[in-house]
Parts: sequence; structure tokens; C-alpha cells
Amino acid sequence: MSAGESLIATLPKTNGTSIPSMCRQGSVWLRQIPVTLLVSAIAIAAFAFPSLTAGLQLDFASVDSGQSWRLLSGHLTHFGGGHLFWDLLMFAVLGATCERQTPRFFPIALIAMSVGISATILFMCQNVTTYRGLSGIDTGLFVWFLANQIRQSVADRDRTFTCFWSAAGILLLAKLGYEFTTGEILFVNAEGFQPLVESHLSGAVLGAIIAGLAMFSTTRQTFSATK
Repeated sequence: MSAGESLIATLPKTNGTSIPSMCRQGSVWLRQIPVTLLVSAIAIAAFAFPSLTAGLQLDFASVDSGQSWRLLSGHLTHFGGGHLFWDLLMFAVLGATCERQTPRFFPIALIAMSVGISATILFMCQNVTTYRGLSGIDTGLFVWFLANQIRQSVADRDRTFTCFWSAAGILLLAKLGYEFTTGEILFVNAEGFQPLVESHLSGAVLGAIIAGLAMFSTTRQTFSATK
């Protein structure tokens, strides 16, 4: 037995599962969320290289000149470390959850949310020249996640979690309503940039639409499989 094998043998096991087995399970889990990992990696790289940020940020003048990819890539850029950290933390958690549940539909949904939010800002925020951040997409993913949880809780006849997730949805609506009424963004430390309420509202609406489409697709597939 090698020194490495001896070390592994002495490591603690969790619930009867060895460390190598846990690593393999983790590897399998990561392979189930390739889109979430790719988007996260690009967002980190964009922050690390300012020239990349400049080339990816949503610059509406550049979009008008033909650089339409910025409607997608702008969401991967951020204004600072704190902005990146909180946006990416939410995206990684929610994105991984939604991607594992609907892996084929997830990239389509992500593209739709990105373009839809960008278009909303373009038409509703005439004075905005540049946009960065995943917060609008995060809001959409959160709505999608909540819809999934509520649907599953209702299907399981779990009143406790149905009430819990429904209350979370009501709190989100209250947050969005407050932001729309006051023009102020809650839970965001906006240093050096101006958060846009419109991106969150657009993300929420798109997230609800996507959740409905995902549920319809899942129901149809289940129905077809039982025929």
C-alpha cells in the first residue's frame, strides 16, 4: 500500500461513503451543470481582465453598430468585486438547481432571459448607455425556482412547504413592488453604479413565463411517456 493509499484509508468517512466516492459523486454532479459552470467562469474571467469587460459589457451604442452579442454578454460583466460576488453566488446556486431539473431547457431559458432583460433596459431606460450584472437573471431564476418548489410541494401535498415557498414568493413580489414604487433596490450595496429596477422586474416576468413553459414541457413529456 502506497503512502497516498494509507492516507486515504485513515480519512474519515461520512455516512459510510468514502472520500474518493464523494469526489466521484461531486464530479458527476458538476457534469450535470455545464452551462452554469461556463457562465460563472466567463463572469470571473471578465472581472479579472478589464479589457474583456469592456468588450463584453452591454454598451447600447455598440449594439446599434452591430455588436448584438452584447445583449447576452453584458450580464456577465460587473462593476466591482462585491457586485460580482453577490450576483455570482445567487446565479451559481439557482442556476445549478434549475439546470439539473431541466438541463435541455436551461440554456434556452438563459438566452431568453438575457436578451429579454437587455431589450427591456434598451426601451425603458433611454438614459442608460451601459449595463452590467447578473441580478436581473438571478431574479428570473429565483422566480423559476420558487415556481418549481411550489408545484412540487402541492404535488406532494406538503402544506408546510407550500406555505413556506408561497410566502417567499409574496415577499419577492413585495420587494419588487417596493423597488418599482421607490426606485430603490433592496439588499444591494451600489457603489459606483446605478442598479436598475427594470432589470429585476423584467427578470421576474420572464422567470414566471419560463417556469410555466418548463412545467408544460415536463407535463407533456410525462403524459407521452405514460401513453
